[in-house]
Amino acid sequence: MRGANEADCPLPPFPLVLVRERLRRGETLSAAAAETARVLRLPEAPLLAAARSHADLVADARATRVCRGTSCELSGAARVAAALADDGPVRPVYCLGHCHRSPIVLDPDGDVRVEVDPDRIGAELGRRAPLPVAPRIESLAPEPIVTRRIGRGDFSPLAKAQADGAWFVLDAALSRGAEAVLAEVERSGERGRGGSGFPTATKWRAAAAAGGPRVVVANGDEGDPGSFVDRVLLERDPHGVLEGLALAAFAIGASEAVVFVRSEYPRALERTRAAVAEAERAGILGGALCGAGPPLHVSVVEGFGSYVCGEETALLAALEGRRGEAQPRPPFPAERGLFARPTVVNNVETLVNVPWIVERGGAAFAALGTQHSNGTKALCLNAGFAQPGIVEVPFGTNLRDVIQDWGATPCRSDELEGVLVGGPMGSFLAPEASDVTICWKALAERDVRLGHGGLLAVRRGADLAALARHLFAFAADESCGRCVPCRAGSAEARRLADEDVVAHAPRLRELLATMSAASLCGFGRGVPGPLEALLARVAPA
Repeated sequence: MRGANEADCPLPPFPLVLVRERLRRGETLSAAAAETARVLRLPEAPLLAAARSHADLVADARATRVCRGTSCELSGAARVAAALADDGPVRPVYCLGHCHRSPIVLDPDGDVRVEVDPDRIGAELGRRAPLPVAPRIESLAPEPIVTRRIGRGDFSPLAKAQADGAWFVLDAALSRGAEAVLAEVERSGERGRGGSGFPTATKWRAAAAAGGPRVVVANGDEGDPGSFVDRVLLERDPHGVLEGLALAAFAIGASEAVVFVRSEYPRALERTRAAVAEAERAGILGGALCGAGPPLHVSVVEGFGSYVCGEETALLAALEGRRGEAQPRPPFPAERGLFARPTVVNNVETLVNVPWIVERGGAAFAALGTQHSNGTKALCLNAGFAQPGIVEVPFGTNLRDVIQDWGATPCRSDELEGVLVGGPMGSFLAPEASDVTICWKALAERDVRLGHGGLLAVRRGADLAALARHLFAFAADESCGRCVPCRAGSAEARRLADEDVVAHAPRLRELLATMSAASLCGFGRGVPGPLEALLARVAPA
């Protein structure tokens, strides 16, 4: 049975956060881990091993990060990296979240540079870059939900967000009670927007029914190369995300919440921290929600550079100071999650829907979309499209219509080779195969994975074998290594692909089949999807 919030049960310190703080003060990794372990009374060796498994904690802090995500790779990221290597250390990362303006570079001081010209970047080093141009944002839904603020400007200041209605839904919901909030979300039929499509209310019900102190985590570790809506939401509507987080916490009886933001999004991290601080000073968060409700303390944690931490159990493991590895289930996080507490993990887009649902009613949300997929979905069109940006569509929209009409990239054989849907774990669709309804059930029937909603246009004439090599490299680099099929399979597949994709196609298919059938988490099971389609194009069986 759900009880009152446990205000006297704060979360323990996050060990890897303390390690990183010491690293930034100039300590070595070994010394930072040893002192953190001593202070927290943890075993030193496992903490050091965990720290070494996270890219950010072992990388050169002076390195310029060059995006090698799929959109940037197709836009010449290799030439950018080579041009920068003459001027200092360079570190490849798989997505910087500006896929509409590829290729992208993140300077050590946190400046993002878009549409980088490798022939000119040397002269630009050391000069502060202007803020990147925001993506084109439009809603094709009857009423914007996800994009209702980000399509109209920057609502990160509290005063501007409140003038647009932020936090008023929470204030009103406190008098209605936690069960009323949970019931509306249940009535809405909302499913997670992070890729799995798991029913939101099912997680909330499970955590609310569990005993002991509970936690809510906003997963802002949007790692799928090609998706950037979470970054934009955290930068331009952080109060909308935080209000959804607070409503979730109120519904399940949680007094602690965490916003986990990937380190590749420094501006999103800065804006989210500022939003939490403003909300606390205004009495909205902290000791009492909106000054009169139960307490809610929100921690904002910078990610550690591990793609797999976008998976909820790996994310929680990293927060606890362990390797970012997917954990076997059961128990599910809603039963036993962060520091053994019942934990709800929802992605940013999922949470930003919640205030709209609670205000307008679950039935209004359920009326949008299809019988099997309610509400809307934000899709991110990458730089390969004539009109890249973010478009919010109601479920039930035809994917081909989005590509043709909104992306302005006609599905003609002389212009488009295919579309990569849902990132490296999604699906590669030929133009004629993109005539599919955006609906969980319809997509599953066609074996199409929408993932986080990224859409990458692959132009006619693109080197599909090179694209396959890129995806094999991504799989090998980002596998957490916990299970053998994914760890060994991706490494061997990368080696063979680097030698000759076509010649080794039969063996590559065998490795992908093994990964798909036997991997522990969705990463190893999802990577084969687009690769099998690409192999069918470059080396028909």
